Amino acid sequence: MNKEKVICSCRKVTKGDIAKAVENGASSFKEVKKATQVGKGCGKCKKKAKKLTKKLLKKKAG
Repeated sequence: MNKEKVICSCRKVTKGDIAKAVENGASSFKEVKKATQVGKGCGKCKKKAKKLTKKLLKKKAG
């Protein structure tokens, strides 16, 4: 995973930022959103951010 890849261009949130939020205890997209501000601009990134969050949470649990 390229942790430098920007997911949310409005808030400059990267894959690494989302991964860090999950590592730091975020257990849902809502918590990731609160920690990173992802999806709070235009909203175009929400689908990608939710998918990545789900993948990272599954990986963490598994």
